Amino acid sequence: MKLLALLYLLAMAPLHALAEQRLYLSTLEWPPYTSQALPDGGYATAVVSAAFAAVDIDVEVRYYPWARALSLVRQGKVDGLFPEYYDPEQRPNLLFSEAFPGGPAGLVKLRERDLPLRYGDHGPTGFPELHGLKIGLVRGYLNHPLLDSDPSLQRDFARDDQQNLSKLLAGRVDLIFIDHLVAQSLLREHFPQRQADIELIQPPLLQPTLHLVVPKRRVDAAYTLKAFNRGLQIIRDNGELQRLVERHGL
Repeated sequence: MKLLALLYLLAMAPLHALAEQRLYLSTLEWPPYTSQALPDGGYATAVVSAAFAAVDIDVEVRYYPWARALSLVRQGKVDGLFPEYYDPEQRPNLLFSEAFPGGPAGLVKLRERDLPLRYGDHGPTGFPELHGLKIGLVRGYLNHPLLDSDPSLQRDFARDDQQNLSKLLAGRVDLIFIDHLVAQSLLREHFPQRQADIELIQPPLLQPTLHLVVPKRRVDAAYTLKAFNRGLQIIRDNGELQRLVERHGL
């Protein structure tokens, strides 16, 4: 029994050490999920902060352009990054947390454009119908796996979702891939006179979950992830996660 107790204390020690320091996390301006201008920093920021708070760990969230935020976590210069879609194959140097809810994501076009997209239960019935169309994506984002991997598709990369949406409105791309809630938030904030010009193609291609990711190269990565997952389970069990979903309108 004494040996088991000792092993338990040794296993818990790194988590206690984490509780004595502040973790630094990188993210981006991605309303309604993350933004310095939103209450609680946005929905995803509120979830991540609440999960760490549930295990007595303080976090500081720093906002960067996505490519910079991703570079920092890959280099191990921050303790973690959020929110990220789940795709370990495209992020082999990162560890993924347990999931928390996100919103729908899919293709968006100008309402006036008549594009030959045939939708089944899970999105377009094969991406050959997108050939010849210019598809706007954000550099460094994880999108639909086929949009990221099909070499025959014509991709046009933007620095962020706002620029991508601006390109669509200007007719510089035929379609963009974007989280639907992000598209609606950006339209309300930056393009209020153009909201009726945009069509969110239904059904969405994805209903992705969101994740915290941590760099494998950091010695404390597994402990950071373990602490977050434990905190996430606590706020899921006590109802706080659902309250955050409802409060932020997901």
